[in-house]
Amino acid sequence: MPPLFGFRLRPLSEIVQGWRAADYDVQNYLKGWFWLTYGWYWIVTPDGDVPLNNLEFNAAFALPQDLDPHLDYQVARLWIDLEEMLPNILEPLPAELASAMASGAWETWWSALQVWWEKLPDDAGNAESRWDAWYLAISWWASRHLDMGYLKAPPVFRFWRVGDTVTLSWDTREKRVEGALCWVETQGQTTLPVGEFLAEVEDFRARLDTAMQGRLREVEALGLLDAAARASLEKQHHLTLHTEARPAEPTDWNVVLSAIQTLEAGSGMLLGREELRR
Repeated sequence: MPPLFGFRLRPLSEIVQGWRAADYDVQNYLKGWFWLTYGWYWIVTPDGDVPLNNLEFNAAFALPQDLDPHLDYQVARLWIDLEEMLPNILEPLPAELASAMASGAWETWWSALQVWWEKLPDDAGNAESRWDAWYLAISWWASRHLDMGYLKAPPVFRFWRVGDTVTLSWDTREKRVEGALCWVETQGQTTLPVGEFLAEVEDFRARLDTAMQGRLREVEALGLLDAAARASLEKQHHLTLHTEARPAEPTDWNVVLSAIQTLEAGSGMLLGREELRR
């Protein structure tokens, strides 16, 4: 089986060539470990690699077809965001929300709630308390959402844990820029044991570690950086891939469920879980 988190670094010569073509300061960019991780990455699902570029997008903007169909960006971005959300992923959901997620009730309720929220006038009464309820009701969900806001039409990936199982969901449908679909459209979810998920995360870190150690040797061989700049790159490498992730603050699920009740009462739309209205 291929790794859950796939990636490939773009050859350094191509990266440098691109910087020079754009009239960037090559020496300055070589000093940034993050920039050196430019390449392609994806998540392997039962439906195949996600996301994959949609041919319609290139055709719509008269762009050449991609030699690699995967998302191209700094691979470090995926690692940094995944590591940041990992403590939240590993915190199990309470039974009430686990059931709502499994049945699809949460997504349905959330979509309807957004419509209600956007129609509220800015000067509606108790605005501050509504904002507090909104934040408390959805922050747990947002913290399990892979942040890809650096893209104009980001695919959606979410991870959550129920018991000893982690669920991964994905959705690349109807992600458009100026009307053109960005990604091959697919939606679904899959599960894996917590231990297996953690092994996949560590495998991703280890493979990126190895690849970037090789990349740093390539940079040194160029002879464009002094000893201090090379030492800085090594430090950036260590801080990104060899530093313990911060522990997450435990979620007060009673506060979350109470906030959901507040939004249910205000909107008149029920999540559909009797346990939430005990």
